[in-house]
Amino acid sequence: MNKTIAVVCAMKSEAQPLINRMSDLKDESCHNFEIYRGTLGENTLLICISGVGMVNMASLVTYISVTYSPDCFFNYGIIGGYGDIHKGSLVIVNDCININSTKFDSAPEGAGTSLSRAKLVTFSESIDNSPVIYKSDEKLISVALSDADKDVICGRLGSGDMWNKEYDKIMLFYNKFNVSGEDMEGYAMYQIADRFSIPAISVKGVSNNEILKESYDYSVMDKLSDFVYNILKKI
Repeated sequence: MNKTIAVVCAMKSEAQPLINRMSDLKDESCHNFEIYRGTLGENTLLICISGVGMVNMASLVTYISVTYSPDCFFNYGIIGGYGDIHKGSLVIVNDCININSTKFDSAPEGAGTSLSRAKLVTFSESIDNSPVIYKSDEKLISVALSDADKDVICGRLGSGDMWNKEYDKIMLFYNKFNVSGEDMEGYAMYQIADRFSIPAISVKGVSNNEILKESYDYSVMDKLSDFVYNILKKI
């Protein structure tokens, strides 16, 4: 059965290695989203670039869901690693949590800010609840794992409109919420895909790790793009 796979990336530089592999792409860009339609085997491939941030990704995934009704969403790109996750590692995302949906408990004037007063919550009808964690589709995880080697791990993605470099904040998310790394779009992709009941998965490459003092290195994209391409051929 032919499938329509929507591949969503935040940046053109992340999507470009996949674009370069395709020979029959048709430009269907719209509403300032770059969208390219092609074929991979028997499947239709939509390569889509949202722009950085949760709102951009949510807007793109909503548009793709309504316009194309894809069979699945596949997000890939680079992330910052947490804890002992070394740069150069590839992460198959088991599930995703919003690390930007935060409530701080009351504190008097002059008390400053403290992570000890921070809680991750889901805001709904003025009631703050436990964080909603979105899971990758199990069948898609199985396909991704079939092409994995020793440099590939499964983990939790933390996502939000922030770029963390503070040691204590990173370790809070790592130790308390088991986050393997962070990006700025993944949660939005999962949330909207869930609204439309469309299976989704994310695969990430670790470009840096502040805890391990491993500086930013974009070359992980080469390994990630090869891994992603092989997975897409098997879906």
